[in-house]
Amino acid sequence: MDKYDLKENARHGTVSFPMALYEWNNDSQWRVIPHWHEETEIVCFKKGTFKVWLNTKEHTIKAPAMMCIHAGEIHSMLFEPGVVESAIVFNLNILSFEHYDAIQAKMIGPLLDGRLKMPLFIESSNGAFEETKILYEKTEQKMKEMETCKEERKKNVLYLQIKALLFEMFACFYQYGLLSDTNALPKSDDYQIANLKKVISYINENYAKKICLKELAGLVNMNEQYFCRYFKKNVQKTITEYINDVRIEKAAMRLAESDEKIIMIAQDVGFENIGYFIRRFKKEKGVTPSEYRRTVKKSK
Repeated sequence: MDKYDLKENARHGTVSFPMALYEWNNDSQWRVIPHWHEETEIVCFKKGTFKVWLNTKEHTIKAPAMMCIHAGEIHSMLFEPGVVESAIVFNLNILSFEHYDAIQAKMIGPLLDGRLKMPLFIESSNGAFEETKILYEKTEQKMKEMETCKEERKKNVLYLQIKALLFEMFACFYQYGLLSDTNALPKSDDYQIANLKKVISYINENYAKKICLKELAGLVNMNEQYFCRYFKKNVQKTITEYINDVRIEKAAMRLAESDEKIIMIAQDVGFENIGYFIRRFKKEKGVTPSEYRRTVKKSK
């Protein structure tokens, strides 16, 4: 699930088609570490119960339901064994008009600059749910076709159809009054969220080296003791647990994508002790690094 790199440096889709589809359907537990990205994300919860953290607030959501995540929002999820979900991640700019019109002025522009917000959750009891779900499923199917399509003209047709479906989805939000004026919403603690982004981004950029508590606390002008409590309260993990989680995810990507020696990967992502790395990896993934590599490569 590469999408879950924090302050994601991973590109979602390509320059020509800046959007991607991600799916989860697995019998293991998965903790998506807190992260944020510049793209919009629409999530469809298809089966099971999910714990979701958005901008430090915890939510429990039962499928079927949908969730909308705006650019820059810190989010995290817990997937229990057997749950099913998918997510479409896209750059909202793909819906922007070069020719300025009423929709650009009243909807697309305000969505891009944060004056309008999509609904956080759309549950099955909401009048807009069935229509939105159908549009999402059509978009999902078109994106799957696009992933396997080799012919450029057909690919362009599919992309145009996908954009049209996204416009329909936003029209549905608008029709049912689900787009909210941010001036009318309760103010979030922007300062706190900005602080967490600083720390998360720093860890993501420096995970391979030794990271001192003092330097992390200094990023947000806190003393070390208070910073530890602050981070645990908002991220639900200690600093050490979180850094190790990031390192394990980076290692898992390398294991899946290369034939490098495991000891080299462990060292490159910041683990000095190979034995500790293997224990930590097995705790998080349920298998050893070598077993993980075999399983992933076999499934490709």
